[in-house]
Amino acid sequence: MSSRFSLSPGAIFVLSFIYFFGGLSCLAAVILSVTAHEAGHAAAIYALGGRVKGLRFDSTGFCMSGTGVYSAAGEVIILLAGPLSGLAIAYICAKLGDAMANIFLLRTAGISLALTIYNLLPALPLDGGRALCGVLCGLIGKNRCENAMYFMSLTVAAALAVIGICARTTQLGLVLLASSVWLLTVQTGIVKSIRML
Repeated sequence: MSSRFSLSPGAIFVLSFIYFFGGLSCLAAVILSVTAHEAGHAAAIYALGGRVKGLRFDSTGFCMSGTGVYSAAGEVIILLAGPLSGLAIAYICAKLGDAMANIFLLRTAGISLALTIYNLLPALPLDGGRALCGVLCGLIGKNRCENAMYFMSLTVAAALAVIGICARTTQLGLVLLASSVWLLTVQTGIVKSIRML
């Protein structure tokens, strides 16, 4: 089945917001960073015998759908492949940007690194949280895992809120506050599903 891409009105709002406050260069850097991240997930899915069916972009971010049956280790590999790819593009862009004195590449490196760090936080529905959830599910069982991840996700969201409030006069503070609100909002439904696909 061929891959399908869908873009929601919420996603258009997010992209417009990034363009309005960061300009075209910032928007392009975000798109490049996110594309590299999703390419890492897709590569791992194909490497493990699965298929990517579609990619949806809405106000909460990208969500990849696919087919395939994976072991617990396979799911963790797929989840961590995105951040690993993001880290790789950050390193490459940083090296090239420094060598060429290219502001766009340096901006892309910074954005990709920031998105990678954020995605690795141990909170649902971020990749780091989902990978940790997959590991804990095998160690302590699904019910205890869901409870533990719910608590951990709330803790991470609260920590981001506190840091954001302390740095509220900076752009980083506002981003952290927005991230904490989003994480708190999604907790009611996300813990009902631990599997990625």
